[in-house]
Amino acid sequence: MADAASLEAQLEYRTVEGVVVSGTAGDSDMFGQVVTLHRVTAAGFDDITTITDDTGAFRFENIKYDPSTRYGVSVRYQDAIYGTDLEMSTGSPPPVRLTVYEATHDDSIVSASSASLLLASAEASDRTLAALEIITLVNHSDMAYVPGTGVMELLRFGLPPEATELSLDTRLIGADFIQVDRGFALLASVPPGEHEIMFSYRFPYPGETFTLDKSYRYGAESLRILAPEEVVSISVEGLGKPERVMIGERQYRVLEAEGLSRGESLSLELDGLPTPGVTDRVGNSLSGIRFQFAAPVALGVLMVALLAYGAIWKTKGQRREAATSETYSERAVIFRMISDLTDSYESGEISDEEYRQRLMVLNARLTALGPHGQG
Repeated sequence: MADAASLEAQLEYRTVEGVVVSGTAGDSDMFGQVVTLHRVTAAGFDDITTITDDTGAFRFENIKYDPSTRYGVSVRYQDAIYGTDLEMSTGSPPPVRLTVYEATHDDSIVSASSASLLLASAEASDRTLAALEIITLVNHSDMAYVPGTGVMELLRFGLPPEATELSLDTRLIGADFIQVDRGFALLASVPPGEHEIMFSYRFPYPGETFTLDKSYRYGAESLRILAPEEVVSISVEGLGKPERVMIGERQYRVLEAEGLSRGESLSLELDGLPTPGVTDRVGNSLSGIRFQFAAPVALGVLMVALLAYGAIWKTKGQRREAATSETYSERAVIFRMISDLTDSYESGEISDEEYRQRLMVLNARLTALGPHGQG
């Protein structure tokens, strides 16, 4: 009895409280919303729920704190989930504010602030190109886009004909995807703000030259297309000559455009593609690692650097000559990505298996760069 009483005295308890509010004008009644407290351990997870009062407030009391458990709180409102992780190692967290929004199936409230396409490598033996795209979606309204039941009520993205090995990564809560005619549909709610999605795939090409038709359903305030010089030459009529930029001690050709309207298409001319008879994979410095793991992580390093390139280019008043001479430290970006990856793992956003696979890819890339000071 004494031991049980002593153990109970040593347990730490927490209180989690907050409020659910609406971010949509004219929508203020948050009474009766179901709020869920999530507890995730290595053995599994369990949830407890409570109901908001007439002011939208909620409260969980006497929560036994376990340092090996990850905590979070969420609310489902009109088929969209809103939530946040909780840090409770030093005591009860500050009051939580969960902002929810009226839902709509109309994707016209969603546009793209930026789009980037990386043609990462070419496989001569089967004539396939590996591609990685990053699109930043933006919702400037005070409503949340929620997928509908029909294909036309889903966020849709185009892929080249016969594309395979599609892999997607995003921080949108509960996101998934399905393949549809000529592309895929993203199954995710999009609340107000900016949200990045990254997807990779392979697609076939017929010979040394190929025209890739790309359509941007959500437009793009800025567009960047790049490829390593040794992989393929790229051009788009009307965009001028590609710029040269050094990223991670490797030369890339970069095409840029601004102000793509909704639904606008362009034809990307590819030249110098390898054909059967070339024994080595061109442009792939990550041999032995499955591309679906390499693309969202290690190849993402290049895209992060590209985005940095774009930001510097803008701050210099579009002085392209200065921007193209910039060299970016791939090593520093990888360390940053490892830190972000660890944060995602510790907050429960990714599984143990996914964490290990991605960390393996990043560490392999660091090893390939050589000792610090040489890469």
